[in-house]
This record gives sequence, structure tokens and C-alpha cells, in this order.
Amino acid sequence: MINLKLLFKNKTKYTKAIYDKFLIFHNNKYQLAYMAYTAIIAIFILCSLILQVKYHNFTIAIVLCCGLTGFVLWRFFRPVTEVSNEYKSEKIQKEKEFTFTFYLKYFIVEDDKQYSKIKYYQLHRVFETVDFFYLYLDKKHAFLLDKTKFKKNTPSEFSAFIKKKCWWFFKKVK
Repeated sequence: MINLKLLFKNKTKYTKAIYDKFLIFHNNKYQLAYMAYTAIIAIFILCSLILQVKYHNFTIAIVLCCGLTGFVLWRFFRPVTEVSNEYKSEKIQKEKEFTFTFYLKYFIVEDDKQYSKIKYYQLHRVFETVDFFYLYLDKKHAFLLDKTKFKKNTPSEFSAFIKKKCWWFFKKVK
């Protein structure tokens, strides 16, 4: 039953300060790609719009103009709304504490109401910073593990462990 042996345990309280640190990290990591993607799509729509005006297809030009406006507004205001909603969420407002227990093949995340079992291959990316480990489930959602909150074993031992488990998408950043 080696699979059931507890290897690491971390209890991190999700405060506004911790979430702010995560947002700064996340923006530094993904903002350029997000903006580049937005610019490429907007330029494509704009070029299509110009061609439609040039060939006097004004109905299609109006549709493209509306589409471009909607796309740009959606790309800039949706992230603001998502962050605002996250700040208003129970986990930030009530400063929920999450317990992360790591085993050989999977880890468990739990709070007072929920319990999730996640296998390491399900992670999208893993980043290690000076203060945190960010275990991304997808491009937008991550588990935040405060390095000072390890209850079993040390952050350096966890770093070596998670690097072995997730070697293809682990990255240590400054």
C-alpha cells in the first residue's frame, strides 16, 4: 500500500494578499500571450473590415465592425469581471484554508465543504516562485501553496518531488 503513504501536507489560507501575489505572477506569465492573441484576431477582423468597405459590402462591414467591437470589449472586460468575481468569492472573502495532501500517484485538495482527488498528469503547469508553488489545472485556475505552510516535509523536498512528477511542465521562476 505504498500509494497511500502521505508524502507532503500543506495548509494554505487564501487571503486577498495571497490572491494579489498570484494575480501579479499570472499576469507576468500570461499577459503578453493574451495580448498578442487579442491583437492578431483584432487585426484579422480589421483587415476583413477594410476589404469589405473597399468592395462596398457595407452590410458585412457593419457586422464585422460590431464583431470587432464586441471582441475587443469581451477580451478586455471579461478578465476584469472574472477577477472581481473571484475577489467576491467565499474562498477569498472568508479566507478559506485549503489542505493539500500529496501521495505517490495523486494529491487531495480539501476544505471544510469540498474534497477533490487530482492525479499529477491532470495538471496543466507547475510553477515554483520564491514564496509559492502554483499548480495550474488549466490556463486560468491554479492551486496556491504557500511555502511557509508545509506541515509535513519541506518546500525544497516538495520541489524535488513535484519536479519529478511533472518534469515536462515544471518551471522554477524568480
